[in-house]
Amino acid sequence: MSRHFRRLSVAQGSSLCTVGVLVGLALLVVVPYIRSIPVDVLFLLVAWFCLWFFSHDLAHHVVGRIVGVGFRYYFLGRSSITKLSLPFASNLLKTVPVLGLKIDKSSLKSVSPNKARAMYASGAIFSMLLPWFVIPTGFLVGLPVGILLTILTIANVVFTLYFSPQVGDLHHARMVRS
Repeated sequence: MSRHFRRLSVAQGSSLCTVGVLVGLALLVVVPYIRSIPVDVLFLLVAWFCLWFFSHDLAHHVVGRIVGVGFRYYFLGRSSITKLSLPFASNLLKTVPVLGLKIDKSSLKSVSPNKARAMYASGAIFSMLLPWFVIPTGFLVGLPVGILLTILTIANVVFTLYFSPQVGDLHHARMVRS
């Protein structure tokens, strides 16, 4: 199977990510007015997913553009988690496509190492931080929902802090040569 399943233009990928983040934020505004526990929980989980998933590549793109890194295209491909050989996660993620962003290597070489590090680290940082915005709304819905979202968010942070320095964004940031 090809590493990149489908390419999206930079405009298409950025638009998709922006809409995904906005959907996540909109759900947080709507949930307190729904007052139906199954629907509330579903909407909060979708909001959590949107803020976790779509913020990642959007952060790379925004920070990259600010510091002078260009990008060629977005793509659907495989997660680098598959490189960790985790029994369940690696096998599952070999079949589930994730969104990625192809860096223009020449522009990456033209920026300072600290700017390149900032661009690489931004994806992991934003996908760890933005899901925290869902937790207060979860507690508005109910204590068990808030606790569930807190556990999910902490698990995401712990997993990212384990995975990313090995094969992910924080690994790439660390490998940038001065």
